[in-house]
Amino acid sequence: MPSNPKYLTQSKWQRFAKVSAAILGGFLLAASFHMAIAVFLPEEKNLLATFSFSLFLLWCTLMCVAFLFKNGWKCWGVYGGISLLCGLVVYFKAIAA
Repeated sequence: MPSNPKYLTQSKWQRFAKVSAAILGGFLLAASFHMAIAVFLPEEKNLLATFSFSLFLLWCTLMCVAFLFKNGWKCWGVYGGISLLCGLVVYFKAIAA
């Protein structure tokens, strides 16, 4: 059964923004979030293996969430803002150490 056309994105730029935010922005957010968490945890050898699995699950979730936004550029803004915030946490924690 085909989708109702009124619910589909008509603009090619919006489609590009959503797909790129899902793939690139979702991975950037998932990786920066895990780096921010790793800064506060003690060093363990099992941490990397655990984070690789949870990063993949978070990335898949963020890929699905990106398509729930009406505007793909707003998704990029949200993903980029949270990634920047996580990056600043890692940066300032590294300076303080």
